[in-house]
Amino acid sequence: MMWKMTSLAELPLPRPLLPCLLSLLCMPLMAATPIEKDLSEEGVRLLKIPGFNESGRIAWELHANEVSFKKDGVYEAFDLFLQTMTGFNQSEAQSEQGLFQPESGKAWGEKRLRVNGKGFVAEGSRWLWRNKIDRGDQLMAFKENAKVSFNDNLLPDDREGEGAGEKNESAAESEDDGGGVFKTMTEAIYIEILEVSPTQNRFLLEGKVEVVSSNLRISCDWMEILFEKDGNRSLKSDELGKISLISATGKVRMIQEGRSSRADKLILNAVEGEALLEGNATVEDASYGIVKGDQIILERGRRRAKVLGKDGNRPSLQLPDIPGLEFPFK
Repeated sequence: MMWKMTSLAELPLPRPLLPCLLSLLCMPLMAATPIEKDLSEEGVRLLKIPGFNESGRIAWELHANEVSFKKDGVYEAFDLFLQTMTGFNQSEAQSEQGLFQPESGKAWGEKRLRVNGKGFVAEGSRWLWRNKIDRGDQLMAFKENAKVSFNDNLLPDDREGEGAGEKNESAAESEDDGGGVFKTMTEAIYIEILEVSPTQNRFLLEGKVEVVSSNLRISCDWMEILFEKDGNRSLKSDELGKISLISATGKVRMIQEGRSSRADKLILNAVEGEALLEGNATVEDASYGIVKGDQIILERGRRRAKVLGKDGNRPSLQLPDIPGLEFPFK
């Protein structure tokens, strides 16, 4: 028996039904996802969900080996992989389990999440991702056991004299849990990464902040690190941009080679090459001793300090011990 190919136009159907059938056949693949009742009972495997920005470009994609519906548009994903594709914070994130809400561009979870970004790796538990918030785009926050590792040092090496450009091999590079090698390691109770603008990236660290680099160590209660990108050139795949400003508050202590500093507040201006210590500021330097004041300014590449004091609180200077002068006696 010969079979004849029949088109929709030849089917004996009422004309008003034809547009409906055509629209069903042309629906995108995502629309074929089972209804919420079916998701809650059986779940879906090997799911991919894209999200789009205002210009219609794919801004993010979420992949999961298994997904089940919870309620109120919230889904639970297992072995999830989240990829952000636009802006400064292009990254790839992985976790064993998490919840996501596609309509609002939001995902969160309790288990450890690892993020591989341009020039950095971040990880932690009790995480939250938002595609867009009022303060910026691609928010990634960790509320527990948070760490961020950077490919480069936070600041250029300001050691003077011979060997200034050489690496301090004992502290220059550290290895994270994933086997990557980085020059700067940071830890805090809470860490937040946010694209403030197309040319500025912000890292926020709160609670028991520790920053260790090959030429710098800082501990404090709160820190903000701003990275800037030159809008006139494209960054390499592993570039994060250049640090423009580091702000730290609360029991700030900064250790460099031959120098230890303490203050209530620290502002490191990487562009100007200056560090401003404010409030109960103290600098102990192997070259010029101990200085104290309300404000102390340290200049990169120069082992000197500008000390400023307010009324009633004069700056002080303690010079290092002077070696004995060996004059001969007659």
